[in-house]
Amino acid sequence: MIPHRIGIIGYGGFGQFLHRSWESLKQAVIAAAADTDPGRDPGSPLRFYHRWEELAADPDVDIMVIATPPFTHADMACEAMRRGKHVLIEKPMATSLEDARRIIDLRDRTGRVAGVDYMLRFNPLIEALSSLTHSGVFGDLRRAVVENYAQDEILPPSHWFWNRDLSGGIMVEHGVHFFDLINSFTTATPKRVSGMAHGRNESQEDRVLAMVAYDNGLMATHYHAFSRPGFFEHTSIRLVYDLAQVDLQGWIPLAGQITALVNETTAKGLYSLPGFQEMDRMAIKDVPDLSRPEGWGERPPVLDDSGEPVVISGGNTYPVDSYITGSFTATDTKGEVYAASLRGLLADFIHKVENPEHSLRVGLEEGLVSLELALEATISAQADR
Repeated sequence: MIPHRIGIIGYGGFGQFLHRSWESLKQAVIAAAADTDPGRDPGSPLRFYHRWEELAADPDVDIMVIATPPFTHADMACEAMRRGKHVLIEKPMATSLEDARRIIDLRDRTGRVAGVDYMLRFNPLIEALSSLTHSGVFGDLRRAVVENYAQDEILPPSHWFWNRDLSGGIMVEHGVHFFDLINSFTTATPKRVSGMAHGRNESQEDRVLAMVAYDNGLMATHYHAFSRPGFFEHTSIRLVYDLAQVDLQGWIPLAGQITALVNETTAKGLYSLPGFQEMDRMAIKDVPDLSRPEGWGERPPVLDDSGEPVVISGGNTYPVDSYITGSFTATDTKGEVYAASLRGLLADFIHKVENPEHSLRVGLEEGLVSLELALEATISAQADR
């Protein structure tokens, strides 16, 4: 099989990381790169262009990867598809719904494959947790809380990141990753979005908050701050189900803790989480009921029609008998998990290129939904300031 030849537009730190991450894939070879900084030219065998239009015109490149600031994505993606190339776009797919729909329309008219780099979906830990979520072993997902504290030490006031015309703002440039992540855990549809924001000055909006309500009752909160030293960088994600609570650490989640109510069958599912370690297990009848103050007596058991004990949560009845706490963790480093996730993303993309019947695990439609949420939250936040 002849490997697909990839051209990367934007050969800064991230573009070079993409190159290193994909070097080991047999289905692809990095053939060219483009960047306005001539100092980023690594030399032969990589063909290096100073103008992205030259790379887009290179007949030897069949997949174009866009790793440039967000405001450039739509024009580059559309030009690539007009020239017959498939295109993989770094998030966000665009900074406006008009541009996002322009990309989708051109994809449909040209028949090219187009996707968005939502690599978090390809993290093995997220894949396992998503599978458990959609299997229903935890009951319904009721609540999601994303807390993200990022550094701004390499983001001076003049950086394009702070310019909403160039980046879309924090919700769009950064938040779409997490809007998409929570969307990946549910089949429900977002029905209401609101946002708040704080700016340290007129040009630097550094803290934002979004609240998303879904049509099945799921409520999600997203907080992102680019305002602290790198020493304090931290991301936590809490998922609250009828029968479980999961706490993830890291914007690329590498570890987590879980508390779950299970039965003999559903308990086995926990071991699909990478590196799962059971910390404690108790029969439900022996778990203290913290909802009842001292002196109120013990909570009477809840029984089903056959007299068997059950748990009621969210109005649903579940046949569970054990309370388990545990932890799970990736065995690889952050960089290794990140690179492996990118390889999974590209492999899925190439599968679609080679087999049109294949459905991309994350395509432009997912990119559009997350962008819609980000823009709605941004508009709401501006109206509130």
